[in-house]
Amino acid sequence: MDSVLGMILLQAFYYSCVMMITVFILSFMLKGFFWKYIKVRMSFGKLVLVKLRSTLRDHYKIGWVEDGFLCYRTKDESGKYVIRTSIPKDRPVFYKSLAITFIDIDEETNGICTIDYSSITGFDAKKFSDLYTRCLMRPSINSTKETIILVLLILILVSSLASIYFGYKNTALTQQLATDIPNYFLQAKGTITANMSAI
Repeated sequence: MDSVLGMILLQAFYYSCVMMITVFILSFMLKGFFWKYIKVRMSFGKLVLVKLRSTLRDHYKIGWVEDGFLCYRTKDESGKYVIRTSIPKDRPVFYKSLAITFIDIDEETNGICTIDYSSITGFDAKKFSDLYTRCLMRPSINSTKETIILVLLILILVSSLASIYFGYKNTALTQQLATDIPNYFLQAKGTITANMSAI
């Protein structure tokens, strides 16, 4: 019993080690994104993930909205402090990705990058889709030359079938005659012989 319990605990320890190594590799490869994503995901919409877009690579911070301002913590040589940036009310700046809310900030200007999802002017997708469908499904218009070629092919096919049919009938008639004519001559010869003997 103790050996079975020891094997179960040893197996659980191995699984825990594999899981911890996997999480460590993920957090190392994603450059601090993993744990911040987990924290924002577990906040159920209270927090947003701030992506600081720089020239070389992007940094991620955990932010929140407070009185119309986007707030997030950062640090420099003097220590940690909170940055507050005004959120524009007339343009979309938040977007959804990976089941959380993102916002992009240009690190050089410390300005919020706007995201505009409006459609392209002058393009009606439904109208053009209907036109494309009608173009694909429209009946094809044959030219006069194609119609003449089609009629000639049909006539050739019909004449070929008629030739095969009449050739078969002719062959059957020829075979029938080939068997009937000798029998007729044999019967006629027997009748002539009987008449001659009667004379």
